[in-house]
Amino acid sequence: MYMKHAAPILLSLVWVSLIGCGGDTLDLVPVSGTVLLDGKPLTKVGQGGVSFFANAAKGNKTQHIPTGVIDAEGKYELETGGQKGAPPGSYKVLVNAFQNTPDEGPVAPRYLLNAKFYDLTKTDLTIEVVSGSAPGQYDLKVTKK
Repeated sequence: MYMKHAAPILLSLVWVSLIGCGGDTLDLVPVSGTVLLDGKPLTKVGQGGVSFFANAAKGNKTQHIPTGVIDAEGKYELETGGQKGAPPGSYKVLVNAFQNTPDEGPVAPRYLLNAKFYDLTKTDLTIEVVSGSAPGQYDLKVTKK
């Protein structure tokens, strides 16, 4: 039921990220990684993206929602307010991945992942964005079931 709204929500989050808050200079850390489905890069994504939501319970008070598009090899790179990177801090992560392609038009979504990764109240995926990250630190491990 909440799934039917996932694509419009993702698009609006990307739009908010692109327009940002004007000419502000943000303290951003480069964030890129690979979405790993059962340990392998998530491929065959018709449409997909990741969104990082500040985890206030862990002290992250940013109002920004860093987002990135998942490419054909399962890789993503975050942008915040039209700039590459994300503010440092703890985040809850949503991964939206669909087999549907934009040219299919309005059809029922074909989900590639477990439903919890599409729902902010259910996701157990968290990331700590820090300066000087190690390779693979921002890889996102997801499952189908």
